[in-house]
Parts: sequence; C-alpha cells; structure tokens
Amino acid sequence: MSDCLKKLKKLLDELDTLTEPVAEYEISGKLGTLRKEYKKNPPEELFAEIIAFDFAEDYSDQKFGWGTYFGPMIVVPQKNGTVMKYPNICDITPAIIEYWSKRVKEVKNPILKARYANLVWDFSKKVTRRQPEYSIAQIAIDSIIEIAQKGLHKYKTEVIKKLGRALFLALSLNDKNRIERVKNTIIHYEDKIAEDNKPGLWGFSFDFLLKNKKILLNPEEKIKIINDLEQRLDRLSKAKDLDPWSAESAAFRLADYYNRSNRKEDANRVILKFGKMFEMKAETAAAFQAAVWLKKLYSIYRQYGLKKEADRIVIKLRKLGPKIDSEMETISYSIRISKEEIDKLIKQLIEGDLETALLRIAIYYIPRKKDIIQQLQEFSKKTPLSFLFTREIFQDQGHIIATIKPLEEDINGHVALQISRNLEISSFFLQETIKALISKFKIDTKTIIDYLYKSPIYKEDRKPFLTRGIEAYLNGDFLVAMHLLIPQIEVLIRNLVEKTGGAVLKTSRSGGFQYKTLDKLLCDEGLIKVLGEDTALYLRVLFTDPRGWNLRNNLCHGISTIDTFNSMFADRVFHSLLYLALLRERKGKKQ
Repeated sequence: MSDCLKKLKKLLDELDTLTEPVAEYEISGKLGTLRKEYKKNPPEELFAEIIAFDFAEDYSDQKFGWGTYFGPMIVVPQKNGTVMKYPNICDITPAIIEYWSKRVKEVKNPILKARYANLVWDFSKKVTRRQPEYSIAQIAIDSIIEIAQKGLHKYKTEVIKKLGRALFLALSLNDKNRIERVKNTIIHYEDKIAEDNKPGLWGFSFDFLLKNKKILLNPEEKIKIINDLEQRLDRLSKAKDLDPWSAESAAFRLADYYNRSNRKEDANRVILKFGKMFEMKAETAAAFQAAVWLKKLYSIYRQYGLKKEADRIVIKLRKLGPKIDSEMETISYSIRISKEEIDKLIKQLIEGDLETALLRIAIYYIPRKKDIIQQLQEFSKKTPLSFLFTREIFQDQGHIIATIKPLEEDINGHVALQISRNLEISSFFLQETIKALISKFKIDTKTIIDYLYKSPIYKEDRKPFLTRGIEAYLNGDFLVAMHLLIPQIEVLIRNLVEKTGGAVLKTSRSGGFQYKTLDKLLCDEGLIKVLGEDTALYLRVLFTDPRGWNLRNNLCHGISTIDTFNSMFADRVFHSLLYLALLRERKGKKQ
C-alpha cells in the first residue's frame, strides 16, 4: 500500500470515529490536504473521496445541474463559451460508484454513510445505467434519521435539508415504516431546535408534512403543527423587540393552511396580526424605509383580499411622501469634456443641408439597447454589490412607483433605468446641438412644421397644436410646449400603428371601445418592426415607463411638478418629433 493510501486510510478511520458534530466541507478540507501532494492524477480512491464531499447537496439550478440531487460546487464560465463545473458528473466512473457502494457498507459514521449512500442512489443510473439496490436508499434514510436524533451535523439548517431528502426517498420507495420514522423525526427535530427569532429553524414540519398530500397525519399531529405556528406568531406579536419578518414566516403558512381549509376568517386574522406588527415597526422607522415596508404590506393585503386595509395603507403611504422628500439627499456627478470635442461633435451632426442635419440628429440621439446592456455588464463587474439588491424608485411626492430586481432577474428594468440616466447625461449635448442647428439654419416654426409634415403620420387636423407647440418650444416656453406636444406624440404613434395594420382600440368597461394606452401602442409588434426595438424602447422610457422619465403619464395625470418643464425634457420631446418625421410611405409599402 502506497504512503498516500496509508494516509488516506488513517484519515478515513479518524473521520469514521468522530463523535463531535462535523460538516461535509470540513471533511472535504481534510481530504484536500492529501490532494496537495499530487499535482496531477491522485489515486482514484483519494479522488473519489474528495469529490464525494465536494458535490453541492439539494442542487436546484437547472441551468448548470444534471437533474440530480447533487450538483457542482463551482461553476465558472470560460472565454470559449463553455462552462467549467467542479465536481462534474463526467468525472464519475462506474468504478467510483462501486467504490462509494463499498464505503457505504464499511463506515459507521452516519454523516459519511448518508453521503456515500445518497451519491450512489443519485448517480448510479446516469453513470452505470443500472438502478441501485433499494437498500442503498434505506441506508441513506436511516443515516439521516440518526444524524438528526444524535445532533451529529454542525449546522441545523443542513439537517433540515437532509430530512427533506430522507422524506423524499422514503416516499419514492413507498416504505411506510420509514415514512413514519422520518415524519416523527421531523416533528421532534423542529421541537428541539426551533427559536422564535430564527425562522429558518422552524416551519419545516408544516412544509414537509402538512403541505404534502402523500403524508398521512393524524388529527393530533395536524393540530400540533398548526398550534405551534399560532403560538409562535402570538409570541412574536407580543415581543418587546418587534420582528415582523419572523412573524411573516408563521403568518403566511397559517394563512395558506386556513385558505385551503376554507377558513377565510382565520386566514385574515393571522395576516392582520402580522400586518399590525409591520405597521408598528414602520411608525418608528425612517420615512424611506417605512414606505418600502408599507408597500410590501399593501401587496400582501391585496393578495389576501383585504381591500379596506390595503386602501388604508395607501393613505399612509401618501402621508409619508413629504417626509421622504425631506430625507432624500441630492447626488450630483460631473463629466469633463473639452469644448473642442463638443464643437467637433456638433459640427459633424449639423454638417450639410437642413434635412441631412435633422436626420443625423434624430438618429444619433437614440440610445442602443445592446450598448446599454454592455454598459451595465461593465458596471456590474466594477461594483457587483449594487446590482445584487432590489431597488425602489420613488416619485417626487415620495411614494414608490417602480421596483427593479437584481440585474440577473430584471435586465429590462436596469436597461430602462440606465437609459434614463444616460439621457440626463447627454441632455447638455442635445441642447447645444439644437442651439447650433437653429443658429446655422435660422430655423423658425414654419421650417420645422414643413419638415415634420413630409411624414404621412402627421395629420392636418393636428397642425394647429403642433404649430403652437413648436412656437412655444423655440421661444423657451417649455410649460406650454410640453403640454401641447406630448399629446400629439401619442396621436402620431396611434397613426403609425394604424398604418402598420395594428389595432388602436380596445373594449371598455362600459361596453364600448376606447383607445389603447400609449405604452400598449409602443409595444405593438408592427410598430416595433417599423421603428426598431431601440426607438420603441427609447419612447417608452421617455413617455410611459415609471423606471424612466414617464413624461406622458406624469403630465396627463397632473403629477409633473413645475420644474419638470425645462429644456432637458422639452428637447427630448422635440427630438422625438424629429425622429417620427423620418417615416415615409412608399408604393403599397409602409416604412
């Protein structure tokens, strides 16, 4: 026997006789010390032991997993487009499966025995194309029960995960004796470890047993599980230090049970008890934080049909608005660009005749989605933490108008927000470009109107509105200009959708028809085909997306404040008109 195998045997014997609690990663660490002696190709027994304890348990990522209980601990994308996974199912050979099977029978420590047995049961069919003996699953179940009863694992949450696995295996074998034993172990283990302010250590009896239709609970067991949750919720609601987040875990489970049992009043009771805790907590919090909590509570009340309570929360949110405004701090940033660079850009844009210049300006200032995504990816590499959390967007009055989830979950939300920010940064360049354009070509209202009306989507009956709006814009009266021009952009979009064969009407609650909202029109497939995805997205960010500027909705609903009517916003409205004027109609073909 080689020195390495002697050392391995000695280490495995030590692990097998361990009496104190241990975790799999600690076993992996001890085995890793032997691995360091080999730069390449360690003995197969050592390799089998190392990967046995490196696989991640209860793996749920379908993208990188193999449809098995175990999955890779590490996933690293490679430059060539492939993905490196460690450990990898490809590394498991029939010989390794046989080795693990042998180890199941040799070891006594339940942590080791459970791991080997689970691996053999999980991977045998995929590696050897043979179903393992059912006794392997039974050994895994029995070992997990022993781990829980004797407290052999270092982490309670890992034991909970293993108990879920044991129950799954017992049910898949239809082993009634073991189903009963696992059930009793789950209930007793929760009694043993539960702490009110640690919701991860309780509630699993409800999740594993009461919600599982395959588990037969007697009346006493059902009552115990529900009463435990009720008593825990009651204790949390009366605690000196309010913890509504822990109470939420109890309330949601109880509400789910009562709703399924047609006990609507009890469901409402527990939700309101938990909700009261959130409201009390919000009263002592900063207005910004209170608004986030109350928004969540509003959604919960609506979810459970508590409309009266939800409306009351909305009133509270409205009252928080002024306080939030007073708590907000202004964040400013600056960019240094030489005058020579600005002059060079503007000169390039307004070169040539008027129509050529207008076309260049219209196209140049449309943001490109692919560029925004690349920008976000670069930002996320530099400051990854800022893209891992949900963001709340507040309106001027102080209430939340949109939520943006982490980057991987909500790329479109981040794109809209980043476009909005980029538009603010580029507003100075657009403003200077328009000034230079007006100066060079001595532009007046008639010049612009004549240019716009070369497009077929501009209709004669709208000309008085557009004329007055453009005149106000050129005179710097942005309040009047935006009130007149923004509704006309909605008309133009409707005209375009109709020309592409799309529907602009929808049924109304009164039994008739009404116009679709501008946001719906901007999502029309025919319109996107003509304008392009980038332009349709740009117009949504400008006019209808609460994560963006939302100019149309804020103006039409009377939300815009007086300082909104400035050159930055008005220039973008003007730019939108210029872009829509690029549309032309050819023989039997619209484009």
